[in-house]
Formats: sequence, structure tokens, C-alpha cells
Amino acid sequence: MLEGAPGYSLAVEGRLPGPGAAIEVLDALPPGKDYADKFVYEIAHDGEAVGCLEMVRGYPETDIAFIGLLLFREESQGRGFGPQVLQMAEAICTGWQCRALRLAVIDTNPRALEFWKREGFVELLRKPAIDYAGQAIVMQRGLVTRPA
Repeated sequence: MLEGAPGYSLAVEGRLPGPGAAIEVLDALPPGKDYADKFVYEIAHDGEAVGCLEMVRGYPETDIAFIGLLLFREESQGRGFGPQVLQMAEAICTGWQCRALRLAVIDTNPRALEFWKREGFVELLRKPAIDYAGQAIVMQRGLVTRPA
């Protein structure tokens, strides 16, 4: 998926994705977590992979789920998939009994930052982001309860 969205890697890392970039995403774990808490989903539309979602259950607190990556192929961006996938992520997190979704967006990726703001995420803090082109903006949103 990273190869299908080179603008993402250019914005957040200042370079195109290398041959092992996808494996790095799949292998990366936050401190204190193991693979039983990491979930990666392929997002398909009309039988074609258009994006991916990577989440960690119970990080950084047991009742928070962390979105490590939500990424769409460049030709699939701006087609309304993001809010739909976010709704799916919320349903998953509700099943995990989480109260909120948290993420970090790199400040050199203004398009992503605007998406998360539009979706109701609020900035908690900014911190240095090792191996990235800018600072990490940590954002969070409480889970939305939808009527049945």
C-alpha cells in the first residue's frame, strides 16, 4: 500500500518508501505490546485493495485503541473511504471496550491533519518524531455512540 501512496512517505519521511517499508509497518509494535494486540486490515472496494488500517488494542492505556496507520492508494483518496473506515474502526474498538481512539499525525502531512480534525480528533500534544520529517501531533477522539 505504501508504494501506492508515495505522497505519504514523501510528506512524513521526506523520501519514497523503500523495499522493506511495508514489513517495517507490519512488524512495528509500541512499547509493552505484542502481536496479539496489533491488527492490520486491508480495505477493499469492488474487489480491489484501496487502503489499509493498522490499529493497536489497549495502547497507550487499556481503554484506548491507537490507529498507527490509515492509508489509501492515491487514486482512492478523497473518495469518502476514510470516514467509512473510521466508522468501522470505532465498531471494532467498541468491541474491545475502548472509550477512545488515539493517533499521531506528522505535522508535515497537512492533508492528513485536516482529515483528522474534520473527523473530530483534538490535539493532545506535540512531540519529536524519530525517523520522521516533522513533529508528531498526538490526537484523540472519544468513541461515537450511534443509534441502533
